Amino acid sequence: MANMTVSFEIPQDLLASLKLGVLDLSRDMRIISAISYFREKKLSLGKAAQLAGLNRLTFMDILARKGIDIFDYDESALESDLKGIAQLKK
Repeated sequence: MANMTVSFEIPQDLLASLKLGVLDLSRDMRIISAISYFREKKLSLGKAAQLAGLNRLTFMDILARKGIDIFDYDESALESDLKGIAQLKK
């Protein structure tokens, strides 16, 4: 699969205000975008980690540190899954 390049211009004074270099901003933007798309359910955990340029475990660690739920189960879905698991055990 081919990679694509996305670029945009940032005023130098904005980088100075953020106290970031270009590489740091690029890394942060990838992570922030990945988190946003993951929270909006536009990307799976694996694809969001890929966008962030990280492995799944590292990306999951970042989500946990930010208090973002990795598994989005409501109570009824959890109950259904647990019943299914119980039936498989029999």
